[in-house]
Amino acid sequence: MERILTYLICILILSCQSKTEQQNSVKIEVNESPTLTEDAAKNDKLDTLLNTKNYLILGEKLAKVKVVKDDEIDKFPTFEILIGYRDEVIIGENIDYNDVKIYRKYNPKTSFKDYQVAMYEGKLANPDFSTDPDAKRFITRIKNECAKGINFAGQYTLVTWGCGSPCQSGVVVDRKTGAIFGGYGTALGSEFKKDSKMIIRNVGAIDTTTSLIKVCAYCDVNHEIWTGTEFEEIE
Repeated sequence: MERILTYLICILILSCQSKTEQQNSVKIEVNESPTLTEDAAKNDKLDTLLNTKNYLILGEKLAKVKVVKDDEIDKFPTFEILIGYRDEVIIGENIDYNDVKIYRKYNPKTSFKDYQVAMYEGKLANPDFSTDPDAKRFITRIKNECAKGINFAGQYTLVTWGCGSPCQSGVVVDRKTGAIFGGYGTALGSEFKKDSKMIIRNVGAIDTTTSLIKVCAYCDVNHEIWTGTEFEEIE
Protein backbone atom coordinates (compact mmCIF):
# COMPACT_ATOMS: atom_id res chain seq x y z
CA MET A 1 0.00 0.00 0.00
CA GLU A 2 2.86 2.41 0.85
CA ARG A 3 4.53 1.67 -2.49
CA ILE A 4 1.33 2.55 -4.41
CA LEU A 5 0.91 5.77 -2.40
CA THR A 6 4.50 6.80 -3.15
CA TYR A 7 3.96 6.14 -6.87
CA LEU A 8 0.83 8.33 -6.96
CA ILE A 9 2.63 11.19 -5.16
CA CYS A 10 5.47 11.09 -7.74
CA ILE A 11 2.99 11.31 -10.62
CA LEU A 12 1.28 14.32 -8.98
CA ILE A 13 4.61 16.16 -8.49
CA LEU A 14 5.71 15.60 -12.11
CA SER A 15 2.32 16.78 -13.36
CA CYS A 16 2.58 20.03 -11.38
CA GLN A 17 6.12 20.67 -12.68
CA SER A 18 4.98 20.22 -16.28
CA LYS A 19 2.12 22.70 -15.83
CA THR A 20 4.48 25.27 -14.25
CA GLU A 21 6.89 25.05 -17.21
CA GLN A 22 4.03 25.59 -19.68
CA GLN A 23 2.78 28.64 -17.77
CA ASN A 24 6.25 30.23 -17.81
CA SER A 25 6.45 30.09 -21.60
CA VAL A 26 4.41 32.05 -24.12
CA LYS A 27 4.39 31.17 -27.79
CA ILE A 28 2.55 33.49 -30.16
CA GLU A 29 2.82 31.48 -33.34
CA VAL A 30 1.49 32.26 -36.80
CA ASN A 31 2.55 29.44 -39.10
CA GLU A 32 1.74 30.19 -42.73
CA SER A 33 4.62 28.19 -44.21
CA PRO A 34 4.10 24.62 -45.46
CA THR A 35 6.14 21.96 -43.69
CA LEU A 36 8.78 19.81 -45.34
CA THR A 37 6.44 16.84 -45.12
CA GLU A 38 3.74 18.70 -47.06
CA ASP A 39 6.22 19.83 -49.69
CA ALA A 40 7.65 16.34 -50.14
CA ALA A 41 4.19 14.91 -50.67
CA LYS A 42 3.64 17.35 -53.51
CA ASN A 43 7.09 16.99 -55.02
CA ASP A 44 8.06 13.31 -54.91
CA LYS A 45 10.63 13.71 -57.71
CA LEU A 46 12.77 16.43 -56.09
CA ASP A 47 16.44 15.66 -55.61
CA THR A 48 18.75 16.95 -52.91
CA LEU A 49 20.80 19.70 -54.52
CA LEU A 50 22.55 20.91 -51.38
CA ASN A 51 22.73 19.54 -47.85
CA THR A 52 25.09 21.42 -45.55
CA LYS A 53 25.23 22.32 -41.86
CA ASN A 54 22.93 25.29 -42.48
CA TYR A 55 20.86 24.50 -45.59
CA LEU A 56 18.80 21.80 -47.27
CA ILE A 57 17.85 22.63 -50.88
CA LEU A 58 15.68 20.38 -53.05
CA GLY A 59 15.10 20.64 -56.79
CA GLU A 60 15.50 19.04 -60.19
CA LYS A 61 18.62 16.94 -60.71
CA LEU A 62 20.20 19.06 -63.47
CA ALA A 63 20.01 22.26 -61.44
CA LYS A 64 22.92 23.77 -59.52
CA VAL A 65 22.64 25.92 -56.41
CA LYS A 66 25.05 27.80 -54.17
CA VAL A 67 24.82 29.81 -50.97
CA VAL A 68 27.06 32.88 -51.10
CA LYS A 69 27.56 36.23 -49.42
CA ASP A 70 26.28 39.44 -51.03
CA ASP A 71 29.72 40.48 -52.23
CA GLU A 72 30.33 37.10 -53.91
CA ILE A 73 27.41 37.11 -56.36
CA ASP A 74 29.45 38.62 -59.21
CA LYS A 75 31.80 35.61 -59.11
CA PHE A 76 29.01 33.46 -60.57
CA PRO A 77 27.75 35.28 -63.69
CA THR A 78 25.76 32.30 -65.01
CA PHE A 79 23.78 31.97 -61.77
CA GLU A 80 20.62 33.87 -60.92
CA ILE A 81 19.50 35.07 -57.52
CA LEU A 82 16.76 32.84 -56.11
CA ILE A 83 16.28 34.41 -52.68
CA GLY A 84 18.20 35.87 -49.76
CA TYR A 85 18.28 34.91 -46.10
CA ARG A 86 19.81 37.42 -43.72
CA ASP A 87 23.36 38.11 -45.00
CA GLU A 88 23.40 35.19 -47.44
CA VAL A 89 22.05 34.77 -50.97
CA ILE A 90 20.93 31.54 -52.59
CA ILE A 91 21.78 31.49 -56.31
CA GLY A 92 20.95 28.90 -58.95
CA GLU A 93 21.75 27.75 -62.47
CA ASN A 94 19.32 25.90 -64.75
CA ILE A 95 16.54 26.37 -62.22
CA ASP A 96 13.50 28.52 -61.53
CA TYR A 97 12.61 29.71 -58.03
CA ASN A 98 9.21 28.01 -58.26
CA ASP A 99 10.91 24.65 -58.87
CA VAL A 100 13.18 24.68 -55.83
CA LYS A 101 12.55 24.19 -52.12
CA ILE A 102 14.99 26.04 -49.88
CA TYR A 103 15.25 25.31 -46.17
CA ARG A 104 17.45 26.85 -43.52
CA LYS A 105 18.37 24.46 -40.70
CA TYR A 106 17.49 25.77 -37.25
CA ASN A 107 20.61 25.21 -35.14
CA PRO A 108 20.36 27.75 -32.30
CA LYS A 109 23.44 28.58 -30.25
CA THR A 110 21.50 30.34 -27.49
CA SER A 111 18.56 29.33 -25.30
CA PHE A 112 16.16 30.92 -22.83
CA LYS A 113 18.19 29.54 -19.93
CA ASP A 114 21.23 31.52 -21.09
CA TYR A 115 19.35 34.74 -20.32
CA GLN A 116 17.34 33.93 -17.22
CA VAL A 117 16.38 36.84 -14.94
CA ALA A 118 14.94 37.20 -11.44
CA MET A 119 11.18 37.70 -11.16
CA TYR A 120 9.92 41.05 -9.84
CA GLU A 121 7.51 40.46 -6.97
CA GLY A 122 6.57 44.01 -6.00
CA LYS A 123 3.47 46.05 -6.80
CA LEU A 124 2.72 46.14 -10.53
CA ALA A 125 2.56 49.59 -12.12
CA ASN A 126 -0.23 50.35 -14.59
CA PRO A 127 0.79 51.24 -18.15
CA ASP A 128 1.79 54.91 -18.42
CA PHE A 129 0.52 56.05 -21.80
CA SER A 130 2.31 59.40 -21.49
CA THR A 131 5.55 57.50 -22.23
CA ASP A 132 4.20 56.34 -25.60
CA PRO A 133 1.16 58.33 -26.76
CA ASP A 134 0.79 56.20 -29.92
CA ALA A 135 0.04 53.20 -27.71
CA LYS A 136 -3.29 54.78 -26.76
CA ARG A 137 -4.70 53.42 -30.01
CA PHE A 138 -4.51 49.99 -28.38
CA ILE A 139 -5.36 51.07 -24.85
CA THR A 140 -7.94 48.34 -24.24
CA ARG A 141 -5.68 45.57 -25.49
CA ILE A 142 -2.74 46.80 -23.43
CA LYS A 143 -4.73 47.20 -20.21
CA ASN A 144 -6.32 43.76 -20.59
CA GLU A 145 -2.98 42.03 -21.10
CA CYS A 146 -1.32 43.94 -18.27
CA ALA A 147 -4.10 42.78 -15.96
CA LYS A 148 -2.78 39.24 -16.48
CA GLY A 149 0.58 40.14 -14.93
CA ILE A 150 4.21 39.74 -15.97
CA ASN A 151 4.91 37.48 -18.94
CA PHE A 152 8.37 38.53 -20.15
CA ALA A 153 11.90 39.24 -18.88
CA GLY A 154 11.12 39.20 -15.17
CA GLN A 155 9.33 42.54 -14.88
CA TYR A 156 7.56 43.23 -18.17
CA THR A 157 4.31 42.53 -19.95
CA LEU A 158 4.74 41.99 -23.69
CA VAL A 159 1.51 42.88 -25.46
CA THR A 160 0.93 41.95 -29.11
CA TRP A 161 -1.77 42.46 -31.74
CA GLY A 162 -2.27 41.75 -35.42
CA CYS A 163 -1.42 44.38 -38.03
CA GLY A 164 -2.24 42.50 -41.25
CA SER A 165 -1.20 39.18 -42.73
CA PRO A 166 1.47 38.21 -41.99
CA CYS A 167 2.18 40.89 -39.36
CA GLN A 168 2.13 41.28 -35.59
CA SER A 169 3.05 44.41 -33.67
CA GLY A 170 3.15 45.25 -29.98
CA VAL A 171 4.71 46.98 -26.99
CA VAL A 172 6.66 46.11 -23.87
CA VAL A 173 5.35 47.51 -20.59
CA ASP A 174 7.69 47.89 -17.60
CA ARG A 175 5.65 46.75 -14.60
CA LYS A 176 7.95 48.56 -12.16
CA THR A 177 7.54 52.01 -13.71
CA GLY A 178 4.64 51.69 -16.18
CA ALA A 179 6.83 52.89 -19.06
CA ILE A 180 5.76 51.64 -22.49
CA PHE A 181 8.29 50.75 -25.19
CA GLY A 182 7.57 50.08 -28.87
CA GLY A 183 9.79 48.17 -31.29
CA TYR A 184 8.13 44.76 -31.23
CA GLY A 185 7.18 43.36 -34.62
CA THR A 186 7.12 39.97 -36.33
CA ALA A 187 5.61 38.26 -39.34
CA LEU A 188 5.21 34.74 -37.93
CA GLY A 189 4.87 35.21 -34.20
CA SER A 190 7.33 34.81 -31.35
CA GLU A 191 8.20 32.74 -28.30
CA PHE A 192 9.25 34.23 -24.96
CA LYS A 193 9.27 33.37 -21.25
CA LYS A 194 8.42 35.29 -18.11
CA ASP A 195 11.81 34.53 -16.50
CA SER A 196 14.07 35.15 -19.51
CA LYS A 197 14.99 38.30 -21.43
CA MET A 198 15.44 36.36 -24.68
CA ILE A 199 12.80 36.20 -27.40
CA ILE A 200 12.62 34.18 -30.63
CA ARG A 201 11.05 36.16 -33.45
CA ASN A 202 9.21 34.50 -36.33
CA VAL A 203 9.10 31.22 -34.42
CA GLY A 204 6.17 30.12 -36.61
CA ALA A 205 8.59 29.69 -39.53
CA ILE A 206 10.27 26.75 -37.77
CA ASP A 207 8.94 23.30 -38.58
CA THR A 208 8.80 21.73 -35.12
CA THR A 209 9.14 18.21 -36.57
CA THR A 210 12.19 18.76 -38.79
CA SER A 211 13.70 21.97 -37.29
CA LEU A 212 13.76 23.43 -40.79
CA ILE A 213 12.86 26.98 -41.82
CA LYS A 214 11.29 27.29 -45.26
CA VAL A 215 13.12 30.33 -46.58
CA CYS A 216 10.85 33.15 -47.70
CA ALA A 217 10.86 36.95 -47.75
CA TYR A 218 9.47 37.22 -44.21
CA CYS A 219 10.78 34.02 -42.56
CA ASP A 220 13.90 35.43 -40.88
CA VAL A 221 14.16 33.75 -37.45
CA ASN A 222 16.03 35.86 -34.87
CA HIS A 223 17.11 35.36 -31.28
CA GLU A 224 17.06 38.72 -29.47
CA ILE A 225 17.37 39.98 -25.91
CA TRP A 226 15.55 42.83 -24.19
CA THR A 227 18.02 45.44 -22.89
CA GLY A 228 15.47 47.32 -20.81
CA THR A 229 14.56 49.79 -23.56
CA GLU A 230 14.88 47.88 -26.84
CA PHE A 231 15.47 44.51 -28.49
CA GLU A 232 19.04 43.59 -29.44
CA GLU A 233 19.81 40.78 -31.87
CA ILE A 234 22.15 38.08 -30.59
CA GLU A 235 21.65 35.36 -33.20
